[in-house]
Amino acid sequence: MHREIPSSNYVHKRRTSKLERLSKKHPFLCVGLPFLMAVIGGTFVLLPLQQTKYEVNDRKVQSVSLEKLQSMKKKKKFDIQEEYFKMKAEGVWGEWEPKRVARPPEEEPVWDRQDGSKNSV
Repeated sequence: MHREIPSSNYVHKRRTSKLERLSKKHPFLCVGLPFLMAVIGGTFVLLPLQQTKYEVNDRKVQSVSLEKLQSMKKKKKFDIQEEYFKMKAEGVWGEWEPKRVARPPEEEPVWDRQDGSKNSV
């Protein structure tokens, strides 16, 4: 009994068809599993990089010198009332009064128009 050996082309077609059948039967194995592995693997790769970034930033924040810290404490806090009275004493507030600035007609809102025409924008 002589048995024929299948040609290489026939074997290649059978392997491809097995893969196709497997992917059609279990699409998660061919698409979902590689995607999840990439996401989870990326997390483990990016975690040390992100940790290094925050450590470098912490070193910058902690490297403030003692002199600079003392000069920051010596600065006077801003007080709005004190600034108001200082400007009033200097005469900056003397002749100021609020006035409406004239706008071009195309920018003026419809409800503020004196002539009653509507904006054609």
